[in-house]
Amino acid sequence: MRDVGHDEDWTPRPHEQVQDFLDSSGPSPDPWSADIAIVRADAREKVLAVSGEPAPVASVESIGADGVPARLYRPVGAEREVLVWAHGGGWMHGDLDTADCVARALANRAACAVLSIDYRLAPEHPFPAGFDDTWTAIAWARRNFDRVAVGGDSSGGNLAAAAALKARDEGVELAAQLLVYPVLDSTEDTDYKVAFRQRYATFAGRPGFGANSHRRLEHIWETYVPDPAARKAPYASPLHAGSVDGVAPATIITAEHDFLRGEAEEYAERLRTAGVPVDLAGYAGQIHGFFEMFSVMTDAQRAVNVAGDAVRRAFPSIQPSKEFSCDR
Repeated sequence: MRDVGHDEDWTPRPHEQVQDFLDSSGPSPDPWSADIAIVRADAREKVLAVSGEPAPVASVESIGADGVPARLYRPVGAEREVLVWAHGGGWMHGDLDTADCVARALANRAACAVLSIDYRLAPEHPFPAGFDDTWTAIAWARRNFDRVAVGGDSSGGNLAAAAALKARDEGVELAAQLLVYPVLDSTEDTDYKVAFRQRYATFAGRPGFGANSHRRLEHIWETYVPDPAARKAPYASPLHAGSVDGVAPATIITAEHDFLRGEAEEYAERLRTAGVPVDLAGYAGQIHGFFEMFSVMTDAQRAVNVAGDAVRRAFPSIQPSKEFSCDR
C-alpha cells in the first residue's frame, strides 16, 4: 500500500469488490439513536450474510473460561498452543456466531486451538468489562495450554493490544498479538482523522462516508468509555501507553480506506522504535470489516492466511498448515 497521507492529488478508490459490496448493501440503523438490540440484530445479520460457509475443524466446544463464555476450536484435536480471539463490533455488538468463520479459518491456518470469547458489551457493560473478560480468558488459556497468543479485529484488536500491554506489565509471556484494523486511539481530531472526513466525503459514491465514519467512532468511544478522562488510559487507548517496550511481537493488518488506518500505522512504528518485532500488512482498496467477508472479498481469504501464518510462526513447534480458501 502506498503512502497517501500527504498526497493532495490522491483520490481514494475502492477495490472493485468493495464497490460491489457497498452498492448492494442496504441501510443500517443509526447506532447513536436506534435501540441497541436493533443495532445488534442488524450487524449480526450483515456479518453472517458475508462470512461464507464455516470451515470444518476437528471439534468446537463451549467453554466457560473462568466465567467468560467462549468457544474452543481445535483443528486436529491435541493442540497445546492457543490463540485467544476477541471479535469486533465497536464493543457493542458481535458474538460467538459472528466470529465463528474467522475462528475456524484461523484455527486451520495457524494449526493451533482458537479460544473465541464472548466478552461483555457496552452500553450495559462499559470499560473495563470487556477488557477484564479478555484478560480473564487469557489467564484461563495459560493454565490449560502451553503457549498463548492473543488477537482480535477492530474493537477486539483494541482488547488484544491492551491485553498485550497488561501481559508486559504483569510479567506474563504471550507468544504474539494479532491486531486486525485495531481501534487504538480515542483522540478524535488527529491529522489523519480530520483529513479522512474531508477526503472521504463521497467515497464510493456514498455521500457523508467520511463524516459518518467519524460520528460512528465518536459514539462508540462515548459508549465504551463514558468518562472522557478514562479514554486515554493505556488499557483503553493502547496508543497512549507511556511505553510499549517488551510487549509481544505483533502482526497488524490494515485496510487502505479505513478511518483507523492512521493509528494502526502509528502503533506499528512505535513498536518498531521500541524494538518489538512487528509485521504490518496493508490491503489496498479495502475497507474496515473486510477480514470477515470471506464470501465477497478475496482479500479476506488472503488476509486470514497471512494472519494464520503469523500465529503459526509464533508457535515454532507447529508444522505448516493448509491454505484457507472458501473454495474448499
